[in-house]
Amino acid sequence: MGLVTTISTHYYAENNTRYVFLDGSSCKRLDACFNSLQQQLSIPAYFGNNLDALEEVINDLDWIKEDQVKIIIYHAVDLLEQEPDKKIAFLEILHTAGPKKMEIIYLGDSSAHQYLTDL
Repeated sequence: MGLVTTISTHYYAENNTRYVFLDGSSCKRLDACFNSLQQQLSIPAYFGNNLDALEEVINDLDWIKEDQVKIIIYHAVDLLEQEPDKKIAFLEILHTAGPKKMEIIYLGDSSAHQYLTDL
């Protein structure tokens, strides 16, 4: 029988790196993306749930104790499927507005290069 571990936080951190997971299949609308990021990045409650507010908090992240943040996006094709007009703006904020300690990784998506070249 395997070991089951319960984690008391909404994020995973190891070796001074916080890992944030965005599953495109469950983040088909912007509010779901905001909710996931708010939990995993411990974004303060005053977060405005809009793209301008996201850009502002992503540029800050002073409350995160880890030195590095890796945002791992999987099922990127499905990401913001119900709001496709916001997808490029959302990804652009993640890629350009974040502090140097943040890295975006596309997992298992052969079309990830499309998102990077569109930015």
